[in-house]
Amino acid sequence: MGACNGGLCPQSGPDDHGVWVEEVTGRRRALLVGINYRGSSSELNGCINDIENQKQVLIEHYGFVESDILMLLDDESRDRRPTKDAIIAGFKWLYTDAGSGDLLFFQYSGHGSQIMTFRGQADCICPLDCLHRPWPDSVIVDSEIHQHLYEPLPLGCKAIALFDCCHSGTVANLVVKRDFGAQAPKGRYMKPPQELKVTEAHLVEVAGSGIRKAVTREEYAGHQLWVFSGCQDSQMSADAYIDGTYQGAFTSAFLKAVKSDVWHESYIDLLEQTKTNLRGYTQIPALTTTLDSYLASWYAGRTPQAPVTKSLELDVGHRKALLVGINYRHTRNELRGCINDVNNQKSILKAAYGFQDGEIMMLTEDECQSNWPNKARIVEGMQWLLKDARPGDLLFFQYSGHGSQMTDSTGCEPSGMSDCICPLDCDKPWPEHIILDTELHQHVYSELPDLVKLVCLFDCCHSGTVANLECKRAYEVGPNAMSPQSYGATRFLEPPAHVATPSRPSAGRAFGCGRRSAMKPASGFRRSVAGSDTYGNKLVWVYSGCQDNQTSADAYEDGQYQGAFTWACIAALKSSRFSSDHGALLNSIRDKLRKRYRQIPALSTTTREHFSRYYLGQKQPVYLPNRSWF
Repeated sequence: MGACNGGLCPQSGPDDHGVWVEEVTGRRRALLVGINYRGSSSELNGCINDIENQKQVLIEHYGFVESDILMLLDDESRDRRPTKDAIIAGFKWLYTDAGSGDLLFFQYSGHGSQIMTFRGQADCICPLDCLHRPWPDSVIVDSEIHQHLYEPLPLGCKAIALFDCCHSGTVANLVVKRDFGAQAPKGRYMKPPQELKVTEAHLVEVAGSGIRKAVTREEYAGHQLWVFSGCQDSQMSADAYIDGTYQGAFTSAFLKAVKSDVWHESYIDLLEQTKTNLRGYTQIPALTTTLDSYLASWYAGRTPQAPVTKSLELDVGHRKALLVGINYRHTRNELRGCINDVNNQKSILKAAYGFQDGEIMMLTEDECQSNWPNKARIVEGMQWLLKDARPGDLLFFQYSGHGSQMTDSTGCEPSGMSDCICPLDCDKPWPEHIILDTELHQHVYSELPDLVKLVCLFDCCHSGTVANLECKRAYEVGPNAMSPQSYGATRFLEPPAHVATPSRPSAGRAFGCGRRSAMKPASGFRRSVAGSDTYGNKLVWVYSGCQDNQTSADAYEDGQYQGAFTWACIAALKSSRFSSDHGALLNSIRDKLRKRYRQIPALSTTTREHFSRYYLGQKQPVYLPNRSWF
């Protein structure tokens, strides 16, 4: 593999099975299946366009050649029409002579469905001939996908699968309104025939059933396998009209993420950017893989292109920092490491980055009561941080404490929930005593002057679930552990019952959120920064301790209680002598976390170029006496 560009090195080296993950040293092959079911009552419009667009990206960006791409479409010749037999034969072609170092790619765009077996529902995809041949003989059930796509994968060979279809006819979990006018999307779900009879021959194994979730089965532990799905199991994947053409909403968002200038080259970052691009649709894409470490690998083995020169680095003027750490002492939500987080961060800012005591505001329970981190005081702190900021200034904000979510009042969040952070007085009524994502945007991001640098760190959670990321857990501890070394808690606070239910306005309009002019102006603490028209000219970097649907650990490291993310961030800074660009820093933090924690930190900024800027503008290494900064 070639040299890293600008320090942006992937997590190179062997995986847990001794196989090198990043390198694609062999051939590339792709099987692309798109079915519009033309002339039938189940007709779709965008599936063939999905495949044509995907083919173009594979050739132009990922080194595939046309002769190594097999397309099965409605409008192909008879021997390349996407019947069940042709798709099964395509799987066999895909794996012919496959070996270590190869990259295999599969996409299916069309209808999905489910069939009832004696052991429950089984997912399936719907080949073209399912329109006139009996089910289940004419559909491809999940166990057949396992047999033909997952199980044959050789050790050291990569396989990526994208399914832009539905596997449930309901959208009970998320129903949000969007005005699509005459171009209303369709769901890519086909109802099974009413007369379907299931025999013993078509039973589906209970363990690991499903097209996506089965990847976590033990038998696939040695496989380098990534499976993307266009929506959650009980959502609709939209066949839509986007940018003047019919195409799948997920495929469109995915390809836009691949081609964008925002940093998204690893699988986890690509998933996050795809989610951002799907804003306005209720469907939430999902990613499943076999090992935690694979989530932070480069998509399709392609390392990022060389970033722009760092000569654009701006000199630093005045500095200010707002540090908020909340342990919620003597409550049932008590944490142990948050105040240590910000104390350690303060020491680093002073010793390595030139901050002075008078330029740092600390809001913790250890401060005098007037500086306790209640909501009103945190908002005052945000206003203090931005006051008199001028071009060239450097601002820093860290929040360590509980995060949460509450019912979205705008009706425009795909999950039906809005992110928030939890001040010390959050035991009082919500939302008056929490800080919503929209409030942070209002008080901080929107007020940031041009050419003023702002770095934000959030060591908290914004969801109690891990629904979007299915993988094997590498490290897990419980909140009631007896020894400090085994202590672990999550920084997520369950919302009060009256604001804990996702919003579900206008049932029956299943694909998105009101008109775009009425869409929520800011979504999340981090996501809306990336590729934002609103913040496109601002110098903002927002770090998060975990992905949106993961939990951030309150842990015990290096002899003290602290956040796992903050610990890893400071350790990464120390190992770089406090001089690192943002992209390299993110990779170093991930590398330090991945062997013990499931959480995968994230970073959003406004343009790709900003990933090559130095963290806090520190170009030269800083040599400090050992632990003098604590």
